Amino acid sequence: MSETQTPKRLLHLVNVRTVGGVERMFADFLAHPPPFPVQHFTVADHPAIAPAIREAILHHSPFFSVSEFSGLRVPKWPRALRAANRERLIRKLQPDLILIWNQFTDVRRSSHGARWPCPTVYYEHGGAWYEQTPALEKAFFRRVDGVIAVSQAARRMLQLKYQITQPIDVCLNALRPGVLPVEKPIAPRTLKNNRPLMLGSAGRLVPLKCFGLLVLTVKALRARGIEAEAIITGTGSEQAMLKALIAREGLQEQVRLVGLLDDISTFYQEIDLYISASMHETFGLTCIEAAAWGVPVIAAAVDGLPEAVRDGVTGICLTPTLSRETYKALTQASTDFSPLVYWPDTDRLAPPKMLDPEALADAVLRLTGDPDRYRQMSAQAIADVAARGDFGALCEDLYRVMARYLPSGA
Repeated sequence: MSETQTPKRLLHLVNVRTVGGVERMFADFLAHPPPFPVQHFTVADHPAIAPAIREAILHHSPFFSVSEFSGLRVPKWPRALRAANRERLIRKLQPDLILIWNQFTDVRRSSHGARWPCPTVYYEHGGAWYEQTPALEKAFFRRVDGVIAVSQAARRMLQLKYQITQPIDVCLNALRPGVLPVEKPIAPRTLKNNRPLMLGSAGRLVPLKCFGLLVLTVKALRARGIEAEAIITGTGSEQAMLKALIAREGLQEQVRLVGLLDDISTFYQEIDLYISASMHETFGLTCIEAAAWGVPVIAAAVDGLPEAVRDGVTGICLTPTLSRETYKALTQASTDFSPLVYWPDTDRLAPPKMLDPEALADAVLRLTGDPDRYRQMSAQAIADVAARGDFGALCEDLYRVMARYLPSGA
């Protein structure tokens, strides 16, 4: 790489108002040293940046909002005003490549025609599961030259649901920086006999995560005479529902809602099994985080979860059988779900189902009933994550794909 090589100008269209998996990944990506000279620009619809990622983003990239122009607020309506401001920013910043992070940017009211003045790549990290209007889908993909998908499931969702023909590169998600300690390697787990069995789950407390199923799994295990408890870390709209469910089942002493943790390592060190009860996961990043700590995982065999959890090796993937209606009746939780999920066993899109708490309890007992098997699965989980490659390797893959679309290469 030449020391005098002109930096490639990468413009990122991304929502950084809230923090989820893709927003944290974007902030970590900006911080990773690129393989060729790069100048980043971040453009968002909303002027706010979530406090957890604000410093990281502003340290590596100038930030622009399409809702502001010369210090004045651009009204949300009519939408054409903000669309025009986005086009103005793109022309002003003159990027060599636009990378759109997991959002179907509404360009229907753009005055710039069908294309942007540089190649555009869309990064799919779950946005395709949400419902869009056909007009928005058509206008959006007309702007896209290529796609990066976080999983094979994401690739198939785009192909089956939207019938897109653009090339799709799959760059599997990787363990984010700082999850593991640097001073010593993680050792395989052994089950502790002097305390209750500890289950855990982490993430935003939103409907699709189905955290209520973890509460009911604790109930099912205790009904079988198993001293089981659970820890749930995260915040979100379903927190009140979870508190009510825990109280209704009389599990206030057995199920803890601990909110956001500054040090997630304490969570992974305390639990024996990680339960991903989600009705949908584009990949399942927390599953490989748990595996990296040597914690076997139980998850649904839908979407990208089987790509994160190797059934019978690093955990168990269960076929969901619970209907939306039954889940709602059991938990009183919101069922504001994606209408379709990807079923890898049949390579099709179909309505979602949830995991049965009794089936989850069965799987827990299978994994913990044989201490030798549990320890072997813990060791395999650690090795599997190590073999996947680190976050730096993922960033190299992302830059490698982007380089193909840059006008003169990189």
